[in-house]
Amino acid sequence: MHMASEPNNLEELDAVVHGDVLRAVIEIPAGTVEKRQYDPTTNTFPVDTRNGVPRRITFLPYPANYGFIPGTRMNKDEGGDGDAVDVFVLCGAIPTGTVLEVEPIGVIELLDAGERDDKLIAVPVDPALRTVDAGDITELPEAARDILVTWLLNYDPVDGAELVAVKGKQEALETVKRWIVR
Repeated sequence: MHMASEPNNLEELDAVVHGDVLRAVIEIPAGTVEKRQYDPTTNTFPVDTRNGVPRRITFLPYPANYGFIPGTRMNKDEGGDGDAVDVFVLCGAIPTGTVLEVEPIGVIELLDAGERDDKLIAVPVDPALRTVDAGDITELPEAARDILVTWLLNYDPVDGAELVAVKGKQEALETVKRWIVR
C-alpha cells in the first residue's frame, strides 16, 4: 500500500500486479459522502461537481471503498462509459489516494445513461484488512450483495442506473482484461 504523493499518473499504473491480484486506486473511503474523482493532471482527488455544485451523496454513505482499476478504460466506442473500470473494495475505510493490492471476487454489471458502468467487487490481498472472507461473490452473504446492488441503483437518482447482472470472480477478471489499455 502506498499513498498518491508519488509524482506519477495513477491511471497509468498497471492493472495486474500478478496472477489474479490487481491494483485499486481508492478515490472515496467507505462511509463517506463526498463524490471524489481522480484528476491525472494534478494527481489529486478533488470533489466532483455537477452543474457547478460539489457532489455529495444524499442517500446512504458509500458502503465500501470506491475507486478504479488503473490501466483500464471502458471505451465509449465499445459501449463503455469512457472511464477506468470502477471498483468497490470491501474492508474498513481506506484513505483517498491509497493504491491497494486487491483480489476481485465479482462484478456488478450496470447500464448508466445507456453506457456500461460495471463495478468490480474486490477484497484486499492483505488479510489484516479483510472484513469478509470470500473468494467469489457467491461466497459473500446474500444480504451484502443486495446492499451493494441496492446502493448502486439508488445513490444517484439523476443517472438512474439499471442492473444487468451480478457475476463471479472469473467474469470480474475477464472484465478487467477486456478493458486493459494496450
